[in-house]
Amino acid sequence: MRKTTLLIFALLALAAHGQQRIDPQEAHPARWENTVPQASQAAPPRKVDGLSATQRAVGYIVGNNPDSITRKGAMVGTAGTYPVGVAIPPTILDNYVGCKVIGIRMAAAQNLGKANTFLYTLANNTLSTPLTKSQRLYEGWNNVFFNGDTSLEIEEGMTLLAGFEYTETEQMLEEESGGLCTVGESAGNDFLIYADLGSGTGWYSISNMGALCVQLIVDVSSLPQKAVEMAYLDTGFRYKKAGEKVEMYVIAANTGREDINGYHIACQIDDGEVVTFDYDETLREQTMAHQQPILTLPGDIAVGRHTLRVGLLMEGETAPGSQEACDSAIFYIYDHYLARQQNYVEQYISQNEYMTSIVNPLMNQVANANKEMALVNVHAPGTPLAIEEAAYLHKLYAYTLPSFTVNRSYFPGENYIAYDVNDYAGQYAALVPGIISELVQQDMGQPAFATIELTAQYDETTRQLTVDVEGDLAEGALDILGTPALTLLLTEDNVHSQQMVMNKVTLRTSLQRDYTHNSVLRKFVTPPLGAPVEVSGSRYTTHHSTTLDPSWNPLEMKLVAFITRPAEEVTDANVLQMDITNCNSLALAPLTSIHALESDGDGKAAEYFRANGQRVSGEHPTPGIYIIRHGGKSQKVVVK
Repeated sequence: MRKTTLLIFALLALAAHGQQRIDPQEAHPARWENTVPQASQAAPPRKVDGLSATQRAVGYIVGNNPDSITRKGAMVGTAGTYPVGVAIPPTILDNYVGCKVIGIRMAAAQNLGKANTFLYTLANNTLSTPLTKSQRLYEGWNNVFFNGDTSLEIEEGMTLLAGFEYTETEQMLEEESGGLCTVGESAGNDFLIYADLGSGTGWYSISNMGALCVQLIVDVSSLPQKAVEMAYLDTGFRYKKAGEKVEMYVIAANTGREDINGYHIACQIDDGEVVTFDYDETLREQTMAHQQPILTLPGDIAVGRHTLRVGLLMEGETAPGSQEACDSAIFYIYDHYLARQQNYVEQYISQNEYMTSIVNPLMNQVANANKEMALVNVHAPGTPLAIEEAAYLHKLYAYTLPSFTVNRSYFPGENYIAYDVNDYAGQYAALVPGIISELVQQDMGQPAFATIELTAQYDETTRQLTVDVEGDLAEGALDILGTPALTLLLTEDNVHSQQMVMNKVTLRTSLQRDYTHNSVLRKFVTPPLGAPVEVSGSRYTTHHSTTLDPSWNPLEMKLVAFITRPAEEVTDANVLQMDITNCNSLALAPLTSIHALESDGDGKAAEYFRANGQRVSGEHPTPGIYIIRHGGKSQKVVVK
């Protein structure tokens, strides 16, 4: 089955490779806010004929040859004049902040005569007044320099649109050979044309032709001759044991304009000895190298928090030459740990986003089937079900809606702490429960350093809920967590409120007024960042109470508790340290309904037993199976 699939993909790739005409079905209105996928990276700039020693070609370059062409003779298919170009995003341009664009390079499949070239900046989905230059374009690569001192300085976060006005003639149509050249495969808005391809006149992104052979000519004289930067550092999971091998992942970037012959990666734990890894290889200008040094932790390293500092050194340096050449990671050494009770899954959703209605049922399916998962839905600020205290969570984690975190913990190598399954949910919904379950299950294997035991009492008359929490602390837990912070919150199921939905047949969206929401975050019983607990030896205790809103239904509510490190505020600087070490939950319904069996009896108190025969108090039942004996009768009750 897999070989057949690969063969089909190979045939499709060959068909696309041979395509010489723009296919309107493969043309989409350009989305400037997402010019090129983040994963798309340009090859390093190269020195080319006609450019000086401090000038470079920058753009979509395949391999080591900036003059490479994959398709020659590509055409629109209709005679006329069309502006064509490429959008060059910050993922490429940020390496050249402060440098100046002084011209444009483009390849032609045949002599095109005199043509206007242009360079736009793009801001707020609007194109600026362009820099232009009119020049004859000949077959092959053409270097076009702006007049005089005309240039454009590259700024951080900038997106540029560079190209030229291409004229397709009747003769080209007769010979079925156009004047355009492309390279590689399309990665986004790297082949743009201004025309009417079905949705009115405007810029369209072409996906069946590859990247248009258009590059920037950049003066890089403002860059240092030699410089390195730590582009990425990953040290794996933050909880480690003494003597463990740390498999690091380091990306070293040459940000200068000359090659670097050999470099070193220096590592230091706290104020300890520096360990150096040597790499006797050339790091070419504006390129990156991926290295995976393995550092062995000392066998006598203390339990608790530590800092690993990593720096890049060029040949002859004894210390990193700049702050950009360094990075650090915080990790925690543990010796003893406890088992996780539940994983806390926090989903960020919006009543104004139709994808919420598609993902919600799938997330509920997993939560109902997996008792090791406590689901809490945090609604977006400004929507009817949002609560003010939770607004900071969307700012920290919700890079898209809906998305979710598992224990608010970061998985090494991911772009975000949160995950989303939106693409899967829209196209392959059957896969989503398995994906979510796997993400949840992988965290069950992570060490926990505290347990959570919940007992609660609810007074139906006053609607007051009182909660007692206690638990064990693993040896060394205080060195790892500090004084633990306990967060208590309440959720409610079967809440009826509005929700944007999509009709599966017409694909139109509409606002459903009576949508059923589950696991809705209703209230924080403690402050959102938690309340300190009282520690005595290897145990902790705490007590809290709150009054339920009259509009809430206690029979549909759940108390959720989790433990984190204490913090006055959570920001981008410390968010990675605010993972949840353990979670537990308790439904409110059994707090009163379990005692209904006492109504008919002989005046004697009911007796409560666990499934294993252990006699317990029936005042504050925790989740589990109970046998209740009263009035000569026995009945099994499941408390969720």
